[in-house]
Amino acid sequence: MRPRTTWALLAISVAVVLGVMAAVSWAVLALDARRIQSERQAIVEELVRLSLWRLDSTTTPLLSREIAEAGEAPPAGLPDGVRARFVFAADDVTVLGAPDGATASRLRELLRTHGSAFEFADGTRPVTLAVRPDNPAPELVDQQARNANEYYKRVASVQDNVSAYTSSWNSRKSESMENPIDHVEVDRLLGRAAPDRDMMRPLWWGEELVLVRRVVDGDGVRLEGSWIDWPELRGMLLLEIADLWPSAALVPADADTILDEDRRLATLPVRLEVGTAGLDLPGGTSPLRLALAVGWVFVLLATSALVVLLRASLALSERRAAFVSAVTHELRTPLTTFRMYTEMLGEGMVEDKRERYVATLRREADRLGHLVENVLAYARIESDRAVRTRERLLVGELLERCADRLVDRAHAGGVELGIDVPEDVGELHVAVDAAAIEQILFNLVDNATKYGATGSDARVRLVVERVADGVAIHVRDSGPGIAADERRSIFAPFAKGRAHAAGTKPGVGLGLALSRRLAEQMGGRLELVASDRGADFVLRLPVA
Repeated sequence: MRPRTTWALLAISVAVVLGVMAAVSWAVLALDARRIQSERQAIVEELVRLSLWRLDSTTTPLLSREIAEAGEAPPAGLPDGVRARFVFAADDVTVLGAPDGATASRLRELLRTHGSAFEFADGTRPVTLAVRPDNPAPELVDQQARNANEYYKRVASVQDNVSAYTSSWNSRKSESMENPIDHVEVDRLLGRAAPDRDMMRPLWWGEELVLVRRVVDGDGVRLEGSWIDWPELRGMLLLEIADLWPSAALVPADADTILDEDRRLATLPVRLEVGTAGLDLPGGTSPLRLALAVGWVFVLLATSALVVLLRASLALSERRAAFVSAVTHELRTPLTTFRMYTEMLGEGMVEDKRERYVATLRREADRLGHLVENVLAYARIESDRAVRTRERLLVGELLERCADRLVDRAHAGGVELGIDVPEDVGELHVAVDAAAIEQILFNLVDNATKYGATGSDARVRLVVERVADGVAIHVRDSGPGIAADERRSIFAPFAKGRAHAAGTKPGVGLGLALSRRLAEQMGGRLELVASDRGADFVLRLPVA
C-alpha cells in the first residue's frame, strides 16, 4: 500500500473517531448542564419556599391583630408596621391612632380616592390563574404545579393561623377589660341584626398598602381597615430572610391574579424577587467534565502515538527499501567482478595479468567486507544489541592501532593521508572502544578518499587537538565539500549527496550514520563543522 493511501485511511479513521467522540461529548455535556441547572433551580426553589414561609409567618400576627381590632382605636398604640386605622362610611372618615395630622390628611385623601370605588359582591376573593403557554416544557409544567400547590398550602396555613390569632386576641382583649361588652347580646336586646363583615383584604391603593373589609349593619355600609406602613414592614420582612437572600426585594403584586411562576406571599399582595449572587450553587468543574477531559487527553495521546507509530513504520519501510536497493546495487558490482575474473583465472586465459586480477579481487573483497561490516554493525545498534567494552588508552596509542589501516585505505584510493598528533595531546587518556574508533575513522577516511580527494591537491589530513570538553579528531579533505542544504541530512541512514546519489561512487550511505551512533555510544559526538574548503568532520571524545 502506498504511503499516501495509508495516510488518507488514517486521516479518515481519526476523523470518524474524533467526530463520534465530539458528538458523544456534546451530548454528555448537554445532559450534565441540564442536571446542574436542575440542581441549581431546586436549591433556589427550596430557599424561596423557606423564605416565603418565613415572610408569611412574620406577617400573620400583624394581619390577625388588625382583623381582630379593625375599626377600634388602639388602646396602647399602633403595632409596628401600621400607620393608622380608619372607618369610612358615606364620605365620613374616622381616623384612629394616627400619630400626626399629616398622616390623617393623607389617609383621608386615600379613602376618598380609592375607598369610594370599593365594592364587594360577596365575601369571596376572585382568583385568576395565569394563562399557560400552548406547548410548555415538561419541567415548566412541573414547576408551575409545585408553585401553585405550595402557594395554596401557605394560604391554608395562613387562614388557620389568622383564625387562631384572632380568637386569641379577642380572648385577651375581653379578659383585660373590667366589664367586657358582649356586642352580640347588645344587638339582640336592641333588636338589631348582627353586623355582616366581609373578609379582610390587603390591597394596593396606588403605592400604599391597606387592609380593608366591608361591614354591613343597622347603620348602613362602612369600610374598616388599617393603613400599613409598607417601607417599615418591608424592612422587617427583608431582615427575616437576609441570611438566605442578602439582595432580595419585595415588590407589589396584583392582588387578584395569582401567577404560577410568581413568588408571592400568601398574606400580602407582594412578590419576592431574588438574585443568585453569593449563593453556593452546584456548577464549576463537575466529575463528568473532568472525566471527559481526561478521555479527550487519552484519545489525543493515542491518536498522536498512532501517527508517530505509522510514521516510524513508513520510515522503516522506506529505509528497508532503500537498504535493499543500495545493498543489492553494491553487492552486484563485486559479485560480477568475482564471477568474471575467477572464470578467466580458472580457464588460464589471463596468465600474464594474473597478479593484477588477483589484486582487483582482493580490493573488491575488502570493499565487500567493509560493506558487510558496516551493515552488521548498524543492525546491532538499531536492535540495541551492541555492547561496547571500553578501555583506557592514550590518544597516541589509539591512533597507532588504526594508522596502518587508514593509510592503506588512502593509498588504495590514490590519496596521501597526513596524521598530525601533538605530543601533549597524544599523552591524554580516553575511555573508548578501540575497534569502534577505528571503524569511525576508517569510514571518515574512506568517504574523504572517495568524495573529497579531487583535483591536483588530493590529500586527506587527520588532525588531533585539545578542546575544552576533551579531544577533537578532525578528518579534513580538499574536495568540493558538502552543500549547505545537505549538511543536516548527511548523517541520516542511506543518505548520499545529490552529486553521488546516482551511484557514481560506491557505498550505501550507512558510514556516517553508523559512525555518529558509535560515537554517541561512547559518550562522544560526530559533527560536520564549517570549513573554507572541503569537508571537515570532527570526532569529539571526553578525556578519561
